[in-house]
Amino acid sequence: MANLKIVGVTNCPAGIAHTYMVAEAIETKAKSLGYEAHVETQGANGVENKLTSDQIATADYVILALGKGMTTEDKARFDGKQVIELPVSEALKKVNTIFDNLASEAHLFKATGGSPVKLGDQKDTDGVMSHLMAGVSAALPFVIGGGLLMALGSLLVQFGAANTAPTPGHIASLAWVLNTVGGLGFTMMIPIMGGYIAYSIGDKPALAPAFLVTLLANSPDVLGTKGGAGFLGAIVIGLAIGYFVKAFRKVKLGKTFQSTLGFLIIPFVTLLIFGLLTYYLVGPAMAGLMAGLLNFLHTIPASYAIAGGFLIGAMLSFDMGGPINKTAWFFGFSLLSSHVYTWYGIVGVVTVLPPMAAAIATWIKPKLFTKPERESSISAFLVGMTVATEPAIPYALAAPIPMIAANTLAGGIAGAISMALGVERLAPGLGVFDPIIGLVHPAWGYYLAFGIGLIMNVAFILIFKTAWVNRQAKKHANSSAKLTTPTPSVADDKGNIGSAPSFHDATK
Repeated sequence: MANLKIVGVTNCPAGIAHTYMVAEAIETKAKSLGYEAHVETQGANGVENKLTSDQIATADYVILALGKGMTTEDKARFDGKQVIELPVSEALKKVNTIFDNLASEAHLFKATGGSPVKLGDQKDTDGVMSHLMAGVSAALPFVIGGGLLMALGSLLVQFGAANTAPTPGHIASLAWVLNTVGGLGFTMMIPIMGGYIAYSIGDKPALAPAFLVTLLANSPDVLGTKGGAGFLGAIVIGLAIGYFVKAFRKVKLGKTFQSTLGFLIIPFVTLLIFGLLTYYLVGPAMAGLMAGLLNFLHTIPASYAIAGGFLIGAMLSFDMGGPINKTAWFFGFSLLSSHVYTWYGIVGVVTVLPPMAAAIATWIKPKLFTKPERESSISAFLVGMTVATEPAIPYALAAPIPMIAANTLAGGIAGAISMALGVERLAPGLGVFDPIIGLVHPAWGYYLAFGIGLIMNVAFILIFKTAWVNRQAKKHANSSAKLTTPTPSVADDKGNIGSAPSFHDATK
């Protein structure tokens, strides 16, 4: 198995943490085994370290750790290769298992036809959620850019700048232009989401019809409704068109018309069918559902809202980028286009807590943590400040029960406080710096909820992990027939739980 060549691709919905952490884990593990590895990252900065045709051709195995899927065209690069595909959220946990079982885990991929497995047909790495998060990933730049422009425009107004629209003979003020251009990002957010949900399923022929139909579903003046279909419409339309186009692409029209199927026939037929369905049925129905949801969120009793805040906060902290976290994040993010910001305010407060708390805990009581955990604490703290929860994952993998329990409880409490204080977050930003750049208000409410949550998270980690380490030491002591005097135990520098050196000496 020496001198194996590995290539890989990693991506995740936000393209910030998982994408790069998993790439580093694959490269580090390969290097430790003496393998050659090249990993392409498809993150927030676009495609980096793009795999060359030579690297793919000479590779023995391909590892695809995906959080937002890959298009059929992108996957076609790996035709005829031995491929391992898994969700990016599981890759950190399974990196050792993957390399230990390369031959049994890999499957021969054929891009078209043939008996070998078609990548993505044997199993759907994240199911529907993968497609939804592909839509979110595409919408993020619109909301981030638009939100920052609107925040800048608001800051100018706060410092006394005019906020006036253009009139005959007078140009618009700078603040008005910034707010208007920024608002376009929020206007396009939902159509882009719907378009790319469909694109994730049905590839390029699905993009234009889904975008246009979702835009139609969010045009009350055209539909004659009081409001738009919002993110509910984007989900329904994106999934419906995506799967419709996926099935449509399998139609065989003969050599004369087959070449026009993808760019002419499918977009036209899809837009015709779903455009009419949306205008007469889907659009009004989804707009009614969205209006009901927004009315419920606006009129929900305060006690129920706080309980909901606790639930969302706990979900965000529970699996740190996993499906539960994604569900809560998606809910808060999707409401931004409807100008409901409190649920996304919880996201801004809670997601920074687990990595920052883990780092602080290593500084307060270093003996509870391994040497690698202590060495990565500064990185976890700094990255965690920018709303990337994933740096907390290695700490949770080393001690799942105490770390996940501490994060979940503290996240729930912080979420409840955030909701009680009415913290609002206008768009994704820079974590703890969001209030400073105008994306979160009130600033005092954010920092109060954040501060309480962080203190409690650190305290819970120290309490729970101390009890867990002591329990592990006790179990280890009881299982050893030669142990005469139990001694306290801590994690060694390799991450193993064992007793003091005297125990090891006694058993030799």
